Amino acid sequence: MKTFIYFLLTTFISTGALFSALVTKGNHLINFAIAFGIWARFLYCWNQRFKEEEHRRRREQLFEDYLRQHR
Repeated sequence: MKTFIYFLLTTFISTGALFSALVTKGNHLINFAIAFGIWARFLYCWNQRFKEEEHRRRREQLFEDYLRQHR
């Protein structure tokens, strides 16, 4: 659920930045950098969350294996 909310916020912010890049006269690169930067940040945080979850699952599996060996 938290990922979905972050996804929606990322979509709204990047859409706003891209629309403002179309409307502004002058330097469009700042708006494009914001739009693509927010997506890079979202994907980076999403990847970190999956890595932490996988690490937690590995620790739980090691603990279960340890308990099975010492019964």
